Amino acid sequence: MEEPPPKEESNARAGAQNPSNLFGGVDSISSLPDEMLHHIFSFVPTKVAITTSVLSKRWRHVWYKTPYLSFPHHKSSLESIHETLASYTAPKIMRFHLYVDRETSEASERSHHVDSLIKFAISPNVEKLSLVLNAYYVFPDFFFSNSSLKQLILDSWNYIRPKCTVSWTSLQNLSLRNCSLDESFIKVLSGSPMLECLTLQSCSLSCLDLSESPRLRRLDLEFFNSSPRKCHIVAPHIHYLRMIDFTQKYSLVDVSSSLIEANIDTIYFLPRFWCTQDDPSKDPSKHDYQVMMQTMLEKLQNVENLTVGLSFLQMLSIAEFSGVHFPTFKVKTLTLKTTILRSAEKYVNRYMEPQDLIFPAKSAFKAAKPDLVASFMELLQRNTRTLETLVLQLRSCLNTSNYDELSQIALTLSHKNKVSIVLK
Repeated sequence: MEEPPPKEESNARAGAQNPSNLFGGVDSISSLPDEMLHHIFSFVPTKVAITTSVLSKRWRHVWYKTPYLSFPHHKSSLESIHETLASYTAPKIMRFHLYVDRETSEASERSHHVDSLIKFAISPNVEKLSLVLNAYYVFPDFFFSNSSLKQLILDSWNYIRPKCTVSWTSLQNLSLRNCSLDESFIKVLSGSPMLECLTLQSCSLSCLDLSESPRLRRLDLEFFNSSPRKCHIVAPHIHYLRMIDFTQKYSLVDVSSSLIEANIDTIYFLPRFWCTQDDPSKDPSKHDYQVMMQTMLEKLQNVENLTVGLSFLQMLSIAEFSGVHFPTFKVKTLTLKTTILRSAEKYVNRYMEPQDLIFPAKSAFKAAKPDLVASFMELLQRNTRTLETLVLQLRSCLNTSNYDELSQIALTLSHKNKVSIVLK
């Protein structure tokens, strides 16, 4: 008569299969050190990590000391998260992620629970903190004081208005999304002396002065709202700048003379009458955007690596047609995120002298036929005197026969014009 299975296995919930059953009776996973298992837990929500406690005695307490905690969007209440953390015993938290929405709990209770969870995260010297707060919340003073925090990701439909002195002495990477910022944001910047990377996505602000952030090297801006305010940017120390969407009418007051790389594009859809209207007084916004681009490009003309997108190229073409003149660039590598069009070659020839030119095609667009791509490559090589490398990222948009045909053409042109042509 067969012996019944061990009680801990028979009571295991569905989906929590014993690791030994996955490898022919050899439990290779359970033999791994706790540090390795904790690393595996870092890729899944904490709720999933907890389910492994029913696998065997070996797994029962492993999640208790994982330094990675994640509570993404689910229907669990904040109270249940507190109950879960009552068993947690790790001396240090490397990464803590929390999602809170309006339905999580009553507003009066929500702030109290969120305060407690944030305090729980920062007390054992958390290094990476990620908060998604889709509900009204006022950040408490203790939130703005932490000496161990190195990365902060905050997605919150609330004002970031510290009333106290900010002390994030180890913060290197700050990412804010959907946050409303005002003049008090200077406290955040001055209180983060080690800040190296700043990312703002859909954040409302009128001025971004980074002159007192000498270690800041990377600035990443994405805006998708239609605020009529102009945004003045002062960033004298950055080496990398990424700006997507210009509906806020950026003004680059000052950028670093050591700026090496810039990625500029807009998702702004141009009105059709922009392309046919000669009198800018009929649409003042048209003139505003042209002046904005002219000023911006003057600030960026010495960058080594420049990336521009399709909409930005359209705006440049319209501005040129209206008589707006742009500076000649000295870029070494130019990336154009556009479809292969003969009209795109004009701007490259006239204003830029790149050594490397990259065309990444988007799968949303239909790729051109090999003969048009070949013609386009010939035009570029004939009109760019310093071009050394041409990269076309078309693999996802071409079938096998077209790719093979284009590869042969590229090889011929490469030898003929002594330009390295790379197809990806």
